[in-house]
Amino acid sequence: MDPTAPRGKTPSQSKSSKVKSACDLCRLRKIRCDRATPACETCTLAFLPCTFTPPSTQNRKGLRQELVDSQARIQQLEDSLAALQKSAQSTPGRSDEPTGGIISAPALLSSSTSPASHSLVPCDSVPIGLVTDTHCLDTALASFKWHMAYCGLGKSLSTTRAAFYSSIYQRTGYTFDLDDFLNELAQPLIAQGLEGARRSKTVKWPPLSLVQQCVKYYAKCGLYTLFPFADSAALQVLVNADVLNRPETSRAANRACLAAFTANITQMHRHDPQFRDTDPDAYAHAALTLLPAMLTEPPDLRTLEAIMMLKFIAHTLQAIFICPLGQPQYAEMLLGMAVQVLYNLGGHKVRPQQNNHLRVMFWIVYGMDREFATRKSQPPLINDAECDLDLPAAYARKPSEHHIFWRPLSSIKELLYPSDLRLSLIKSRIHKLLYSVQSQEYSEAKRLQHIRELDHQLSDLKAEYPVECRPDAFATESAPDYLFHDLSIRGVSVHLEYYYCLGKIHGASNTAQIPSSKSLSPLPSSSEICYEAARSTLIYLGRVRHYINYHTFWIHAQFVLTAVLTLFRFLITLPTAPTFTRDIQILEQTASIFAPARQTDEDGNFFPPFHFTHELIMKFAYLAKQAHIKAIEE
Repeated sequence: MDPTAPRGKTPSQSKSSKVKSACDLCRLRKIRCDRATPACETCTLAFLPCTFTPPSTQNRKGLRQELVDSQARIQQLEDSLAALQKSAQSTPGRSDEPTGGIISAPALLSSSTSPASHSLVPCDSVPIGLVTDTHCLDTALASFKWHMAYCGLGKSLSTTRAAFYSSIYQRTGYTFDLDDFLNELAQPLIAQGLEGARRSKTVKWPPLSLVQQCVKYYAKCGLYTLFPFADSAALQVLVNADVLNRPETSRAANRACLAAFTANITQMHRHDPQFRDTDPDAYAHAALTLLPAMLTEPPDLRTLEAIMMLKFIAHTLQAIFICPLGQPQYAEMLLGMAVQVLYNLGGHKVRPQQNNHLRVMFWIVYGMDREFATRKSQPPLINDAECDLDLPAAYARKPSEHHIFWRPLSSIKELLYPSDLRLSLIKSRIHKLLYSVQSQEYSEAKRLQHIRELDHQLSDLKAEYPVECRPDAFATESAPDYLFHDLSIRGVSVHLEYYYCLGKIHGASNTAQIPSSKSLSPLPSSSEICYEAARSTLIYLGRVRHYINYHTFWIHAQFVLTAVLTLFRFLITLPTAPTFTRDIQILEQTASIFAPARQTDEDGNFFPPFHFTHELIMKFAYLAKQAHIKAIEE
């Protein structure tokens, strides 16, 4: 549509096809458009083309028609519910389960029944919002955009993002919009039929025999040392009580706990022969169906365990359920529930004759809370002032090689957790001193003092590790290959979190944003440290690329995308720096981790997030090269 054309309504235009009186950008931001030509003031300042999208010719449905459609949908859901209830009633040895407003999966079978014979319920027929994963293109696109917003880019239409786009235009001569770019990437995938496949389409309850196997496996292998999300003795009591097959007399939390636990163990160790033919996603979805009922029960430790097992990130190359699906909104919701249960149980305080497992669980919740707060630079849910922050008595305070490299886990006497708990305490201080609302009122001198203190605290923690276990020994291109052979996923997490915290600390300095050779910064090292942290992160990821797959992508996504964005900012800001060529190579090598050959999972299903990551990094590398050419020409 010609922006110079009259904006008034002509007699031939109906109300439903009203001509747009504002350009696309102004309409999106819901601000007045001056309709100047060739571009309005808003688009001019944003360095974006001023466009007017033609209105849709499709008439909106009337209120009566919408009501009819809604009634038809309700009838469809009621029919599905009736079919499910009929199926459950027709299963021998079963009785209806009071659901309290949720739809239960049919027919919890006895322990003698094999998993293959369980009743399956297609997700589409269950009238509740079951979680989908990012094998689906639409979910992947939304999740990827969410993560990018918290990598230093800011949300769509924010001033931070507008400044980023403006900087790209000034230094490269090219316009770039992340949302448009990602949407364009999705279109050819749809045309090729690569929308992605949902890995789980069913709700299924695990047989009691499988639950028993998982409980024994968890206890025998000493998994509590790394992943203390369940009390195996308490789970054994539930197994002995056959709670899965007695829903009418059992707490929903008890059944959800067993289902979620089985989903975790069978997912994390799916290559073990005894778990090869299991369906962890379906078990997890079964546990999710009980969340509404759990909210109506008095909370206990099983409630907390069930919630965290549906959310908490864990084990080798895996994550427990929600987080690896790249759905942070669901994860945040579950975290909020877990914090409330934790406070209700008194787990935030050390009390006489307290259950030790409750305090162990406190640190799982605390660590996840600090992870989200650090990512989003938003207040945590747990207030340090209200909590006892003494580390568990069994926690391994003196780091050693077996905290970084693979070693057998044979005892629960020593607690390790998936990462170093002291990093969670540092993250808490990072937010409080550098990113909280209160910290924004600090003087620049006080802010710099806090940066130095936090940097020193992080360095002291690193120094406690043996020299050969520190991140510096791994994040170099000259590090010998044998050093990575026995590296554990916990070691990878500790190293990546170290560099992430280092970047967050120095990224809070006003001198870390845009480096300049003319800057007389009181802390000139902050920009260089941010750059080196990003560079080291990407070099490190290149050395451990075998750990990055569709199971672990969302665990590592924040590290990858933040480091890529930081390095890209430096490349376009200092396009003639001596390290420019090598840094471009680092970006392209990082992109190769997500190359087309690796964009399918082990079952051959397309995984869209790998495609988005690869194409975005390659786009950044291209734009950086254009900035380099432009700088040389000028």
